Amino acid sequence: MPAQPVQKADRQGKDWYSVSVETLQGWGLLLVLLVLAGIAWYFYHWYAQSTVRRDADALISQAETLRQRLDAEPRVATGFAAEYEDGTQSLREAKARLAGRDFSAARDRGKHSRDVLQSIVDALALRGGASQAQFVSLQGEVELRRGSGGEWQEARNHVQLQAGDTVRTAENGSAVVVFQDGTLYTVQPNTQLVVSPGSGGAGGGPEQSIEMQYGWVNLSTSQSTGSNVKTPGAVARVKESSEAFVAVDKGTSQGRFGSYRGSMELSSNGGLTRQVGPLQQVVQTGDLLSEPKAMPARPEPVEPVDDLLLDLDATKKLVLAWQPVPGASHYALQVSRNHLFVDNLIDAGNRTKTRATLGLRGEGSFQWRVAAFGADGVQGPWSEPRKFRVASASHGGGGDKKDATPPELDLGDIKTYGSISMVNGRTEPGARVEVNGEQVALGADGSFTKAVQLDKEGWNIIEVRARNAWGNETVRRHRVFVESP
Repeated sequence: MPAQPVQKADRQGKDWYSVSVETLQGWGLLLVLLVLAGIAWYFYHWYAQSTVRRDADALISQAETLRQRLDAEPRVATGFAAEYEDGTQSLREAKARLAGRDFSAARDRGKHSRDVLQSIVDALALRGGASQAQFVSLQGEVELRRGSGGEWQEARNHVQLQAGDTVRTAENGSAVVVFQDGTLYTVQPNTQLVVSPGSGGAGGGPEQSIEMQYGWVNLSTSQSTGSNVKTPGAVARVKESSEAFVAVDKGTSQGRFGSYRGSMELSSNGGLTRQVGPLQQVVQTGDLLSEPKAMPARPEPVEPVDDLLLDLDATKKLVLAWQPVPGASHYALQVSRNHLFVDNLIDAGNRTKTRATLGLRGEGSFQWRVAAFGADGVQGPWSEPRKFRVASASHGGGGDKKDATPPELDLGDIKTYGSISMVNGRTEPGARVEVNGEQVALGADGSFTKAVQLDKEGWNIIEVRARNAWGNETVRRHRVFVESP
């Protein structure tokens, strides 16, 4: 029997179509997901902005305190006028950016102001005596030897250095040293140097000097004077307002000299000279100096935002990402628990991608940075470090209950040496600890140690604050007495 043709339904006068329930459910689910994604983005953006604003407020407050302290110091006008103007101008810019709700720029300018004004305070502490420099930050094993025949002793924060003193760092050691003129040296691991007498500078003021025996130092000179670094094969004069590095191989005495910002004049023992400009490097072998070679630029971190707080119970991975650097062949990545990047948790030197995924396995405060390598293997400057914190949101080891309990904060005996007080204690891992407003590096077990400079004679207050991931805070205050010298 032949097949009958299919009869089409009479749709005359009808302009609508049927839609299945499954399709409606699918569109509804997509709409819900889009709404949730929008809400999540909003809260993420709000949290990131509030974190940056909080940091900007804290940095501006610290800078303002330093400015008021220096405003009454007559020695600023005679020795640090340019640096003071830079710091105060940056502070004004930070306040203006904060008022305009540009929190990221306010934080950056506030940090610059705080760092510049703090370097003036540290340098002024050296004036009026025979000291050339002092330790302002230490990590790991750092030793000091007085003169050429003294015994090696443990270095301590704010201990002053004189011409002829030798500083030595072990494989896990690093130190930051400030000189009278405000020049900052960051002494890397496996380094030994001697503090040299100051010499006359081009501007008429004394230039600080060191003699590098081996190792690696980064230095940042003041706006008024440069700094001289002597190595076994050459002498580098790093000009004012410059950032540079000097490295000497212990076995061969081969040297590497580079300028990140500003410039330096380099002279070998054989009489060769080189002018090293921004983002250039020269290699010294014997009496020979290579032609300056270009270094890659400083990478710019993209994510995560600085000082990001992560819930260990909900987040097991974290992506670090940075902008690609033109001409870079690969990158170095470091993740550490301290700002000097010693005993790094991650120290990878051959990454070709501009992102890395970290597995989060424990609580704590961490910092990360990245540097680019050119096709010829020359490393450029490190990026500005970014911080992130990891803490468990659950209370008492399990469940979804949020921690509403202030963190424990146990202080040990505070020992005072003249105007220096050593503060040590322990709090819960992952908390943020501040001593007199300055953040302190925290060990994996929550322990910390901090040297505090107290300039006021008589009774002083040392305030220690510990704040956990959920904003709960514990404060301890301790009175110490500073005797007049």
